[in-house]
Amino acid sequence: MKVLLIVPPGGYYAERWSGGVLMAPLGIGYVAACLEVSECDVEILDAHVNHLNDNDIARFVEQGKPDIVGLTFTTENRFEAFATARAIKSAAPFVHLTAGGPHVSLAAEDTLEGVDAIDSVVVGEGEKTFCELVSAFSVGGLKALHKVHGIVFRNEKGDIFRTEKRAQIENLDEIPFPARHLYPSPDHYNFSFDVPGKGKRRFANLMTSRGCPCACNFCATPKVWGRKVRMRSPENIISEIDMLVENQHAEALWFFDDTFNTSPKRVEEICRRMKERRFELPWFCEVRVDVMTKPLLAAMRDAGCYTIGFGVESGSQRILDDVIGKHLKLEQVHALYEWCKELDVIANPFFIISHPTETWEEAQQTLDLIKQFKEKSHVSMAFLHVYPGTALEVTARENGTLPDGFKWHHEHRNDVKTLASAQGNVPIFMDRLSWAQISDLLFEWATMQKYSVWRKIPRVVKSIRSWEDFKRYSTMGLRFLRRLILH
Repeated sequence: MKVLLIVPPGGYYAERWSGGVLMAPLGIGYVAACLEVSECDVEILDAHVNHLNDNDIARFVEQGKPDIVGLTFTTENRFEAFATARAIKSAAPFVHLTAGGPHVSLAAEDTLEGVDAIDSVVVGEGEKTFCELVSAFSVGGLKALHKVHGIVFRNEKGDIFRTEKRAQIENLDEIPFPARHLYPSPDHYNFSFDVPGKGKRRFANLMTSRGCPCACNFCATPKVWGRKVRMRSPENIISEIDMLVENQHAEALWFFDDTFNTSPKRVEEICRRMKERRFELPWFCEVRVDVMTKPLLAAMRDAGCYTIGFGVESGSQRILDDVIGKHLKLEQVHALYEWCKELDVIANPFFIISHPTETWEEAQQTLDLIKQFKEKSHVSMAFLHVYPGTALEVTARENGTLPDGFKWHHEHRNDVKTLASAQGNVPIFMDRLSWAQISDLLFEWATMQKYSVWRKIPRVVKSIRSWEDFKRYSTMGLRFLRRLILH
């Protein structure tokens, strides 16, 4: 069987990786590696990196004649991916087109209902599932897919059918490293950042665990990966780092785990081995605040960690406790920040505004907390996004943020608020804060971070598709001008 795996023109990652910063997509790399072990003829086409449009992709598929095409995407760029799927199917109706990734994993039936071009969806982890799908399809076509666990597909009668749930992969060391040799060359992925004292470094991304024990109301990770954190062994991780340095010319590392420090002992062992190998690679990871200790942070710093990301989400303890369900005390945030300053580690806290029941006063508490991160820090802030399968989606349907009849495959709905040009095409949760208030909060944060709003204007203008879009951006523009005049 001949398999083609595609990253659509809109890319895979969300807005924070825009502006020319591109990283290799790990998901299809893992799937491709497993297909190679199964002796499949597999190819990766990263249309985003190669600047290919849908017509280019359609011609590539038509000429290459793969039996199965896999498409990976997120909620942010689902509509671009849907257009790619339709172009592929129009040019090559003979292919079986399957989709994977976090969005379709949690909105599988919705996707198949709205996008006829997509024949099946791989739910959750794709390594074993996709390989079995390819094997079954090669033998018996659609009729054989009933036996493949972990998929949703349109059967020979046209009915949407969900198969039995697949068990998660317990031993992640069993999975081969991503087939990076099938990606475009490392030079295509401009995943580089300035590292203090070391200049611009080329980063390589890797994931050492899956899952998150938390149950934040807005997060889809526990639904996709599970709340049990499954971890790769330090030996396995160091082997991949060796490969990244030797074959990918990595100069720095970006650990893509949701909670890198779930097991402090494992982190300590990874750090010990990195120091033994004298990698001298600066690295970044995201951590849970409530698990961090000063000695652990010191060990990470000594092994090359120069910056850490951590979710705070709100400066209101009520929002953290009663709304998000985050097991975090603000005192722990302050302690971690002080450790970062003492140990010369850059703090990168994440915040969100417009939570359910959040008041203007509580939103101001978040900005007041952000103002305290003045030294050795970089603060990220976003509007609260609604993702399929989350507890927040239920709340959003109840309060009208997602109106009656809302479907994830419906495009350009005027009654759903998004900022596609700034933070991806994802519904923004609205409750007690007005759009003008949310705009004021965003611009105050941007001013504190010396973030240029002006550079967004061309993309904003291009993204306007309706009178509602125009009114929404006009409100933001007026609040921005008001702020300029007052300050």
